[in-house]
Amino acid sequence: MTNNSIKSPEKKSIVYLWFVSIVAACGGLLFGYDAVVVSGTISQVETQFTFSSAELGFYVSCVLWACMVGSGLAGWVADKLGRKKTLMTAAFVLLISAIWSGVAQSVPELISARLIGGLGIGAATMVCPLYISEISPEQYRGRMVTLFQLTITIGIIMCVFANWGIFTYAENNQTSDIATWKKYLLVTENWRAMYLAEAIPGLIFMATAFFIPESPRWLMQQERKTEAVKILKYFNPAKRAEEIGEEIESTVKEESNVKFSDLFTKKLRTPLIIAVLICFLSEACGVSVVFYYGPQIFEEAGFALGDSLGGFATIAIVNFIATIFALRFVDSAGRKKLLTVGIIGTFFAHIFIWYLFSTSQTGWPIVIAINLFVAFFAMALGPVKYVFVSEIFPNKVRGKAIAISTFTIWAASATINFLFPVMRESMSTGIIFLIFAGELLLLFPVVRYWMPETKGRTIEEIEKSWLQ
Repeated sequence: MTNNSIKSPEKKSIVYLWFVSIVAACGGLLFGYDAVVVSGTISQVETQFTFSSAELGFYVSCVLWACMVGSGLAGWVADKLGRKKTLMTAAFVLLISAIWSGVAQSVPELISARLIGGLGIGAATMVCPLYISEISPEQYRGRMVTLFQLTITIGIIMCVFANWGIFTYAENNQTSDIATWKKYLLVTENWRAMYLAEAIPGLIFMATAFFIPESPRWLMQQERKTEAVKILKYFNPAKRAEEIGEEIESTVKEESNVKFSDLFTKKLRTPLIIAVLICFLSEACGVSVVFYYGPQIFEEAGFALGDSLGGFATIAIVNFIATIFALRFVDSAGRKKLLTVGIIGTFFAHIFIWYLFSTSQTGWPIVIAINLFVAFFAMALGPVKYVFVSEIFPNKVRGKAIAISTFTIWAASATINFLFPVMRESMSTGIIFLIFAGELLLLFPVVRYWMPETKGRTIEEIEKSWLQ
């Protein structure tokens, strides 16, 4: 099937596609919220529980270690139970984590609650892009999967302003005569309210997940062809849905003897290595350090805590706007071009950050430089890696293969966030960002010379190119 023969879905199908994709992408909303909520609590929790640098690093990164486990388990669960049930389970786990984190009375309780949340986040970041890629027509797949990254940025914005609002309320009501419980949650230990507020997007995700269909590709694997084609017709013209159904059925039959171990055979080893390298190197550029330790970095740049949360809000907004850029161009410009531009931009932004810190600059120049880094990351490195890994693996092993890829993302993020407080004891923040810049030099040749372009191709066409 050539690109010229592809017919666009009817308007009502496109509307439904956007609805289902946005609902599925709400997993990103929770991911974004949870990724940032800890940043607003660090100063208070560190003081309240007298953390050392290593203990602080573990408090911040423990959720990321759990994400590694969650993403790994989600691949198996998604293949056994289906994409929809896995998404709903992840939403429930995240809701429990948010509430428990807010009421935890000890460090072990708080860490346990964060670890449980990490399981849910890891599952959501693996299954959400997978599900969206499997229900989307090929000409819309890039932007639909990018919706996942967009909802991450919305979650970040929600959390940043929630944290900022809670902190501001606490600052303004230190001596106010308010109810004891209210003063405890919103003033004395207001970090608890920051966690409890995460239950709101958790409830939204759980409520909306009931209204999405199962993945047609997963249904076809379960030999439920009639259901699969019916769902394909929700998003494609009837004739095209039948054609896609035949393609999927043919591919599933060809994969009947494919085992997980086949991912490491000569034919499938190449896409796996490319996916793992892109996921690891794009995540290891330090973006999670900015979101988890952003307020502390800004405090080092001369801001008070309240002002640093305000400066951090600009990052959340820039992140959102840049992701809209990716949503607009990922299907027209293509994956390779966006990644190439993003790598070059983030590299020079890191050099700029290193220069400012090394010359003892303070204030808004630091905020501007970090915003440049976030902008280039959000327009390319952030969303494109999820789009790419959701496209390139065979149906039979896609769930497990994407689990390996997202496991790699979390491994990179967890390691960097655990080491960052320790590294700051022996080197300046500027040098750390210079190291991040050097790491991007490893990613550039992978994207430029090894990564294939996948825009405008069906998942089955991409798959056959590897299996020939």
